[in-house]
Amino acid sequence: MQIDRQDNLLQRVREQILEHQMIRRSDIGIAAVSGGADSVCMLYLLHALSGELGFQLVVAHVHHGIRGEEADRDADYVQRLSDQLGLECRVYHRNVPQLVRDQGGSLEEAGRRVRYACLEELKRETGARWIALAHHRDDAVETVLFHLIRGTGLRGLRGILPVQQDRIRPLLGLDREEIEAWLKEREIPYCTDSTNSDVTYARNRIRNVILPQMQEINPGAKEHILRLAQDAEERYAQILKEIQQTEIKCDTIDACTILPEFAEDPEVLGELILKRMEELAGSSRDISRKHIDSVAGLFRKTTGKRVDLPYGLEAVRSYEGVILRRTDGEKGKCGAQGRITCIRRPYISGEDIPTEKYRKMLDADRVTGELVLRTPQPEDRIMIHADGGRKKLQRFFIDAKVPLEARGNWPVVADDREVLWIVGLRLSESCKVTEATKNICLIEYTGEQ
Repeated sequence: MQIDRQDNLLQRVREQILEHQMIRRSDIGIAAVSGGADSVCMLYLLHALSGELGFQLVVAHVHHGIRGEEADRDADYVQRLSDQLGLECRVYHRNVPQLVRDQGGSLEEAGRRVRYACLEELKRETGARWIALAHHRDDAVETVLFHLIRGTGLRGLRGILPVQQDRIRPLLGLDREEIEAWLKEREIPYCTDSTNSDVTYARNRIRNVILPQMQEINPGAKEHILRLAQDAEERYAQILKEIQQTEIKCDTIDACTILPEFAEDPEVLGELILKRMEELAGSSRDISRKHIDSVAGLFRKTTGKRVDLPYGLEAVRSYEGVILRRTDGEKGKCGAQGRITCIRRPYISGEDIPTEKYRKMLDADRVTGELVLRTPQPEDRIMIHADGGRKKLQRFFIDAKVPLEARGNWPVVADDREVLWIVGLRLSESCKVTEATKNICLIEYTGEQ
């Protein structure tokens, strides 16, 4: 079927693609087609634009193994439609109910994971640069409401974006009604998913019950929600810019510290917490507003207070700010013990004494027995005065503002008598090199503290 180049929907989709730079000439792209009205319309319009914009299209369909003969019908329809348009089509058969039985969760969420996994697989195989999804304006409205009900910040209020990494949404400027009217006018068939009317699914309830009731109260409700999403996107872009311009202290790949100055702006703080949690967890799907608020609340708490978070994360109030980190079920663990290397040799009078944080020079003749790397013990002390004055390690950590959760695992180097080096913090006066030193021990620590 030929589509007139002046077709209203075709022109609007073309404008959407060009405005957001979704497609480049010579691209290979994937159209995710379920067989429903939205994706069928998208497939026809993208196919009509492929020659003009110079890209190649591959069709993908995922059979979730949920709806029996109805799902078989959808898969067959998408394959036939692709053949009619002269497009390559890959149909993936997956058993989502079995996946839920094995791993738990909901059919809706498991289906989503499987669907995107198949699309990514095809993307790798074909060398495609983007995946086209058939979300439209109504989907954007429903997503904002879904996020509001679930608990969200500015990021969730943005709804659905036209471009997110390799995902493009060329129909985002169209309404569901005009899509269905466009197909009806051209007598283009499409499949109807019977589960779309099942209001036990949250999104279906929003679509079929909540949103219509809102429009009864105010017919302009949908437009107002979309305007809110646009305002949220503009503000979110400003916040991202503020975050990117400020250095964040990253302790390890498993932890980062959010500094107190961010707490001065609640919007920036909330989005920063969400962003850092997502980076550590690899997902933000189970992170709600209550989790973000509980982390932000730690800035008003005393050192050592903590909250448990999804994905095996926790947040802990420290002297420096709030630490976000992965726990893997081991609360309080902070870094690895690491290892030390020691080189003993005669001292060369006048040679430079290392000042590096993790490399020190000791008077070897003032060391009793073997040097060992270990963690602090309750009665450990370190000499802090040349006259022999010592301080308990726990008091030293407090005075040095070492976070409570880090003290028990902080690496120290000791001989048979006492602690000689609190790694990275303090060398004992008892083993420092002096004019009388004859032999030295060069000691170096490698690891995380």
